[in-house]
Amino acid sequence: MKPTPPSALTAAAAAAAVLALAPAGAAAARGPSVTASPNTVRASAVVTISGRGWPVIEFCERRVRLTLESAQNAVPIGTVGVGVRGGFRRRWRPSRANAGPGRWRVVARMRCESGNDGSTVPVVRKVALRIVR
Repeated sequence: MKPTPPSALTAAAAAAAVLALAPAGAAAARGPSVTASPNTVRASAVVTISGRGWPVIEFCERRVRLTLESAQNAVPIGTVGVGVRGGFRRRWRPSRANAGPGRWRVVARMRCESGNDGSTVPVVRKVALRIVR
């Protein structure tokens, strides 16, 4: 049996620390999440993008970058700060010039660091969004 390399142990310890320091409750057990409400929206209507259970520790930035992505396009939505309980909320209105009708994904990305060597370890969550005429 081969011994576990130290880098794998450090990564596992960092992941355990993220889960231990995340907000208590069911959301913490599942990890970070992102939702879009409504998930089917007319162009130029307001969409509320919310997140729960995002890590609030020294190894992670306290902001999430939001992007609207399809198979062929990516539209920046912006960044939003993460609160002390690991949540965020952003209201956004799709622009017909950038995001036409179709099936999209709202992608939330938080930049975290490895506790071992400082390398980037992104936390990414996605949710479907449909834009109709």
